[in-house]
Amino acid sequence: MFEVTPDDIQRLNDTDLRELVALLCEAELAAQGLSTAAVTWGGSQTAPDGGLDVRVELTSPPSPEGYVPRASTGFQVKKPDMPRAAILKEMRPNTTIRPAIQELADSAGAYVIVSSQGSTADGALRDRREAMREALSDVPGAAELHTDFYDRRRVASWVQCHPGLIAWVRQKVGRALKGWRPYGEWSGAGEGIETEYLFDAKLRVHLGWQQNSEATSVPDAMDSLRDELRNPGSVVRLVGLSGVGKTRFVQALFDARVGERALAPSHAVYTNLSDDPDPQPTAMATNLIANRARAVLIVDNCPPTLHRSLTELCRGPDSTVSVLTVEYDVRDDQPEGTQVVSLDTSSPELIGKLVERRFPHLSSVDARTITDASGGNARIAVALAGTVGRSGSITGLSNDELFERLFWQRHKLDDALLLAGQACSLVYSFDGENLEGKARRWLASRLSSAKPP
Repeated sequence: MFEVTPDDIQRLNDTDLRELVALLCEAELAAQGLSTAAVTWGGSQTAPDGGLDVRVELTSPPSPEGYVPRASTGFQVKKPDMPRAAILKEMRPNTTIRPAIQELADSAGAYVIVSSQGSTADGALRDRREAMREALSDVPGAAELHTDFYDRRRVASWVQCHPGLIAWVRQKVGRALKGWRPYGEWSGAGEGIETEYLFDAKLRVHLGWQQNSEATSVPDAMDSLRDELRNPGSVVRLVGLSGVGKTRFVQALFDARVGERALAPSHAVYTNLSDDPDPQPTAMATNLIANRARAVLIVDNCPPTLHRSLTELCRGPDSTVSVLTVEYDVRDDQPEGTQVVSLDTSSPELIGKLVERRFPHLSSVDARTITDASGGNARIAVALAGTVGRSGSITGLSNDELFERLFWQRHKLDDALLLAGQACSLVYSFDGENLEGKARRWLASRLSSAKPP
């Protein structure tokens, strides 16, 4: 169900294959608690690279059982198959060993050729390894250089160790599981994962649902949650009002630029219940645990019943999965076995920065008007800013006119929809615990007899 096959690796293009090897190296180091900054790669696939597409330069040796065999390791990534003649030509263009390979030999490093077309049986794999050693016959220090050949089967096995990259590969080759995504721009802001996460000293996170619970700064709260989620079997539930940036906060848990102990992106497996994922989250969790795959399973818009099911499933002694669920939740509850975290609304200053970044054409006066009207809610601010054209303005609009802009957002007017919104806002204004029954009775009678105003 949730797997990558050798055929999937074969279908990757040159650029995606090289990126995959780099991501795999980063994932390998992160799983061993080593810095991913040791991995370097980039540039055009066809540009001269000195014979190495991906480099790993560590200050301490990695695990000998891993796919990155030495502290200094170079990967040459090739989409075509690499039989003996191609290997000799690659390692010794013009019959001379590449300087990059000589450098690896001098540092007792490792040189690995990766081919996505080759699918080698034992005999063919042995021939390719022997060809690599043949190319080193007159190289000083060759005896200290570790060499290996990774075919598409071995690359697929490597990917299986990192569930987030399973989702990444399947997405690249057009076999994505419905509703399931690797680490990426989950918040749907259209800015890309490179965009910096905005926060300030006023944005607070409560480690506990009650608003009088401990309030923590964003970097400290993130590192605390990361430490929790780093342990298989842990469960975290993030709650807060719609539009306060919960999904963007979760995305930043995997961003090394925020805090100090970012989670490995290769562990992230994300879905939003509104995308109707297939398989369902409980089936995905079951599959990950059965395959002993280490993952952080993130379920957005997760109702309490599903949260409880995932908690029971993933807190077992043999679990390899930690769970993070996200929900708009106004109830004062503490799910068993769960670290509940609530996110406050943003400060006006922070909303102002967001509006200015997303909508640079807005005047400072319009940006300030939108910020004031948003009440610290990023979704309201973005929606309202989106109604202002490049030559338009909302300066001087009344509160009623601002509301109409926000409610309709350039869509067709619908009196029934407006009536439903009015009814829902009235119900929300009640004390849900004491007047819940009364509110529901009022809403039912009001909607059943409703006529357009």
